[in-house]
Amino acid sequence: MMKLISKAALIATVAGSSLIAGAAHAQEPAMYSSKNLRAVAQTVPEYPRQAELSGIEGYTVVEFTVMPDGSVAEPTVRDSNYRGFSRVTMEAIENWKFEPVIADAGEAVPVRSAMRFSFVGQ
Repeated sequence: MMKLISKAALIATVAGSSLIAGAAHAQEPAMYSSKNLRAVAQTVPEYPRQAELSGIEGYTVVEFTVMPDGSVAEPTVRDSNYRGFSRVTMEAIENWKFEPVIADAGEAVPVRSAMRFSFVGQ
């Protein structure tokens, strides 16, 4: 189980700002702005102890698919400046759950999104 960080602030910011429609193949979910996603269950990544002790600050950008049931699938690290941040972010995002994204037809659809997690010491 993840614990909440006490000596370090974690700021989750979003990457991307618009829905990209029409660019996806029928097999691939469309990119969807994480600003438009609503998390209903989330775990905050724990600030890695070694990074905190060493004064390392940074970020990880993770890309993932929100499935029709709101679960997260296929998370991948798109960019990161420290492997420890990537590890804890992946552990956390796999347990997130979102409200399903409803398409124009009224059905829940899978969408691909990206989110940036910033790790800043206090």
